[in-house]
Amino acid sequence: MSTINLHLLSSNKNKKRYFGVDYFLNILSGSNPNFKYYSTPLDQNPVFQDGPISFQNEYYDFLNSELQNKDAGSIIGIQNNPDIYDGLDSLDKILKILANHKMGLYLETTSIKIINDLKILEKFGKNNPLLISIPSASCKRESKLYGKNHCFENTYKILSKIKNYDILCGMIIKPIIPYINDDLKEFSSMINRAIELKIDYIYPTFSIKFDSKKIKAFYDIIDKEFPELMVVLHEKYGMKHVWESPNMSELKKIYVFECRKSKIKYALKDIISLYKPDLNLQMKLF
Repeated sequence: MSTINLHLLSSNKNKKRYFGVDYFLNILSGSNPNFKYYSTPLDQNPVFQDGPISFQNEYYDFLNSELQNKDAGSIIGIQNNPDIYDGLDSLDKILKILANHKMGLYLETTSIKIINDLKILEKFGKNNPLLISIPSASCKRESKLYGKNHCFENTYKILSKIKNYDILCGMIIKPIIPYINDDLKEFSSMINRAIELKIDYIYPTFSIKFDSKKIKAFYDIIDKEFPELMVVLHEKYGMKHVWESPNMSELKKIYVFECRKSKIKYALKDIISLYKPDLNLQMKLF
């Protein structure tokens, strides 16, 4: 039997970030393949772990045991490194364990499998804090750098289904890769189409991060998929560890203007208050 990780929960040391999560749940082995190339500031765990994505049933018992020592009402975060639905077909057992310990859930996924869980997620959310984020890239074309599940049409389909239920949900925009998917018109169109769904919030990140291994793998994909950009990217960014789109200022203006106009939540503290109002109260007191 493969080695079992006895520590499934890791503490979030900065609860002003990562949507107010208290503890991140790392219940799968393996990694999202996108993390081989970069991470974003929205990714709490930027590590790429090579190998297949897998799950062991013993992890349910370990999760139940670890939660016994956590404060009721804590938010358990599930991000997409790897996507939880790449290892599980349903979150039914996880939701039951969280409910038994009176925990909340922040869930991030790009998997269409979530649609089959919407009834049980809605039921969970009636008695426990619940917030769902569906990531999207502003993209016209598929790329190995973000995959088809990050294309906006997939995000739109999932969010449109979620809005049929009483569930707090929104879109997070990542990754925005310079010269590849940072077109202003496309970004504006994506924002407005998401707003039309009457989702609860939108939150973007406008940069990507590298280490020495990731940036080499990233340039390898650029060379294969976008060879016309090799010289441009090398000249502008070289081997820098953080890249920001040259359109970042204009992208931010579009984002803030459209969200304010539609009165949709866009500041992280306001998004957190949707399901964890006590956190922002605590921030004001201290």
